[in-house]
Amino acid sequence: MLIGITGGIGAGKSVVSRILRLKGYPVYDCDLRARILMENSEDIRQALVSRFGEEVISDDGTLDRALIATRVFANSEERDWLNRLVHGAVRDDLSKWTDEHDGAVCFVESAIMVTSGLDRMCDAIWLVDAPQEVRMARAIGRGGVDPENIALRMEAQRGEFDGLPPNKTIIIENTDQRSLLEQTDIRLEVIVKSS
Repeated sequence: MLIGITGGIGAGKSVVSRILRLKGYPVYDCDLRARILMENSEDIRQALVSRFGEEVISDDGTLDRALIATRVFANSEERDWLNRLVHGAVRDDLSKWTDEHDGAVCFVESAIMVTSGLDRMCDAIWLVDAPQEVRMARAIGRGGVDPENIALRMEAQRGEFDGLPPNKTIIIENTDQRSLLEQTDIRLEVIVKSS
């Protein structure tokens, strides 16, 4: 069984993932794995060089992420191409990873379940949510991002969560009234009983 964990900036999806890891459940971190795949997959590196030129490889042999970002964020066609490349690699990698955990309840954390196509791979999806003002305060507390940028990111993410399949999406409210640990335990208990 594969369960997706998603939510907007500051909602608490990473906290839920940490709780699950501490309880011994395998959790696939899409952001981390995408970075590793981009850096280490010869297929991805070759595709990037073919598309953007040799200059995307730095003198030390690593990808010049700043240059790639400049190319893709200035051009939606290039961004879509890169997303298709990386999302496809992540889906393939996740599929191999779940095979290695045959029979286990596994989790995958991603802020972009629908865009990446991971929603179709999941048996259930946990959408971690919190009031916007709470999410904003948490994101500002992390530092490095201004409130206007955070608000734009939150607005951009809204459509992502509206597109989640309602028949397999469960909302976990991350508020002061209900602890994430308690809600995670309740969800896990339901999974254990049904499997």
